[in-house]
Amino acid sequence: MLALVSLAVIGLLAISAWLVWHYGYSFGLPTEAQLAAVSSTGSACRTDPGRTTIPLADMPPLLRDAVIAYEQPDFYDTWSLNPIAEIALGLGTGRGPRPFGIIQSVAHCLRLLNPGNDRQIDPIATIYFMQRVTRSLSRNRILEIYLNEGYLGRDAYGMAAGAEAYFGKPLADLDIDEIAFLMTRARRPYPSRTFDTDSRNHAIDRMQTAGLISDAQAAAAKSRPLLLKDVPGAQARPINQ
Repeated sequence: MLALVSLAVIGLLAISAWLVWHYGYSFGLPTEAQLAAVSSTGSACRTDPGRTTIPLADMPPLLRDAVIAYEQPDFYDTWSLNPIAEIALGLGTGRGPRPFGIIQSVAHCLRLLNPGNDRQIDPIATIYFMQRVTRSLSRNRILEIYLNEGYLGRDAYGMAAGAEAYFGKPLADLDIDEIAFLMTRARRPYPSRTFDTDSRNHAIDRMQTAGLISDAQAAAAKSRPLLLKDVPGAQARPINQ
C-alpha cells in the first residue's frame, strides 16, 4: 500500500512538473513577467487609436455588480485555479471544469500579448493560463479589462462602446433591461435573427436573485420592449414586446 501511495505521489509530481514546463516554457503563452508588465490602467489587450478605457471606479455600480452576478458570482472569492484540481473536479462530477466567465474571457484576451496565440488551446492550457493571470493581476484590474475590452458585436469592444453601438447612449444612462442585454452580448456577440428574450430575462433574474434590483424593478425591466439601433445613425426600433 505504501509503495502504491508513493508511486501515485511521484506520478502527480511528474505531471505537475510536466505541466509547469509545457505550459510555462514551451507552449508560447504570455509569461508572468509579460502579464506583470501590463499597465495598471488603460488598455491591456487592444491598442486601437482613440480607445478610451473607463476606470473601474467610474463604471456604474449596478453594471459592475450585475456582470459579476451573471458571469461569475464567486469572482472575488474563487481561489483554486489549479489545473490538476480542476481536472479531478471534472472527473469526479462528470462535468467539465467550472466556468470562470470573467477570468476566462480576460485570459483569452491577454493571450494576444504573444502574436500567434489566437488559436484554440486545450482546457488544461486555459486553466493554467487563467491561474497565471490571477497571480499577475488584481481581481479589480481583471474586471476592469473585462468591462472595457470584451467583444459585444457590432465592432464594439467594451461596455461603453456597446452602449453606444446598441442604444446610442452612455453607460450611465442605461436602463436595467439594457444592462441585461449587454451582458448577454458578451456571451453571444454575434446577432441572431431575433433577440432571445429568455436570455435577457435570465440576466435580469440573476440581478434580482443577487439583490441588486427589487422584484418590481425586475418585472418592469422584463416587460419593457427593448429598443436597439438598427445600424449606426438609424432610429431605435422595438425588437420584442
